[in-house]
Amino acid sequence: MDPRDSVFLYVENEVSKQIIVSAYVFAPEVGTAGPPGKAEIVEWIADRVAGIDILRRRLVKVPFGLDHPYWVMDPEFSVEDHIVFHEVSEWESARTALAESLLQPMDESRPPWELHVMTGVRGIEGVAGEATVAALKTHHAAADGMLSAELGRRLFDPAPRAPDTRVTRSSLPSGFGLLTRAARSAPANLRRLAVGLLDARAAQRELALHCEQGKYESPVVERPGTVFNRPLSPGRVFDIAVFPLAELHAMKTDLGDVTINDLALAVIGGAMRVYLTEVGDPSAGSLAAGVPMSTRSIRDDVSRNQFVTMAVDLHTDIVDPVDRARAIHRSVLGERARKSSPASIRIDEFVRAIPGFAIRAGLGIIRALPARESQSVGWANTLITNVPKGAADLKLCGSSVVVSFSLCALVGPSGLGHWVDSIGDVLTVGVTADPRQLRDDRRYIELLRESYDELREIVAR
Repeated sequence: MDPRDSVFLYVENEVSKQIIVSAYVFAPEVGTAGPPGKAEIVEWIADRVAGIDILRRRLVKVPFGLDHPYWVMDPEFSVEDHIVFHEVSEWESARTALAESLLQPMDESRPPWELHVMTGVRGIEGVAGEATVAALKTHHAAADGMLSAELGRRLFDPAPRAPDTRVTRSSLPSGFGLLTRAARSAPANLRRLAVGLLDARAAQRELALHCEQGKYESPVVERPGTVFNRPLSPGRVFDIAVFPLAELHAMKTDLGDVTINDLALAVIGGAMRVYLTEVGDPSAGSLAAGVPMSTRSIRDDVSRNQFVTMAVDLHTDIVDPVDRARAIHRSVLGERARKSSPASIRIDEFVRAIPGFAIRAGLGIIRALPARESQSVGWANTLITNVPKGAADLKLCGSSVVVSFSLCALVGPSGLGHWVDSIGDVLTVGVTADPRQLRDDRRYIELLRESYDELREIVAR
């Protein structure tokens, strides 16, 4: 397993499972009998999983954690073990079940994915009548947002790909063999760590110098702490706000110097600003978001997680949403340039030089340190991920996709996460939160809609 992927195994704990859920809502086509049955769905998914190699691989851990785990073909793979049917009929029950799935651990004896299916669901925003929700749950070690979207397109492709006949089932490697291999590679791993540490420090100095010279802009290291920035509790809530993507494209065209992502960030920043004011916790300064940036276009990689996280200023101190969107656009461009720099890439690559036992030891030390009381939070107050899913040409048996949304893992100290999702002409903002930090999720969804309406009205003037 690539070290970048392994990190997601090491950092999770009981209140922060590193799991993402990418969901698709399918409506029956005109003239069909209704939602598909269980047997029909299982057959549909089995036909497509047969051609997706990575969904049939499970991880095997090295004894005593002396090295990173390995991906191996599961000799006992069965697609039925990965499909979970829920008996729910209303959106309220569906979103509760999806939120609860984020904290339910994956079965380590199987490939780390599940498909949660709910048929006959009513009350989904933007969907008329009953629909089928198919939610692909994966461990973050197995897929990032972009790869999860690609897997979704494969699972719901009207024409399944032929299975790879070169792939054969084999027995799992023995613990003794893995331990022996780890022991033999330990000296080389330690040398790689020493060289990587020296290079990472040199890259940090180079990046700092470039920031001092004005080549890149350094992000603000500390942001004001809010009610969203407390230790995580063992609970999750989830809901969505749905927006017309064509209307957002029109606003983008009218403004001329922003992206759809900038507009989404501006809407979210506006909702956060008002919510915090309403609950009596107005921010003493501008808030920021951790925004993943795909690295697929800037380097070749074999990792299943090909992204870095930018620290983007949401400019929540700017009241006018158009001015806020333009300021966000400048901040995104600055962070994108900094995170794409050769020095920053070298720093990011350092994780590949760290043996698994060293990462876990370091995390253990950090967790053992007493919590520090502070009125600020490092780098960002929330997470905002944006993964476009392309055309609305996906199918599930006799149903067609109409909406897509996603749930994200929360990492302390941030009890509020957003996933901007789009498919066809529909954009959704999925809100995943710790209910002790976002105490009124319904109001927050309302504020997202109000923030969007305010932006639309000002652009139209």
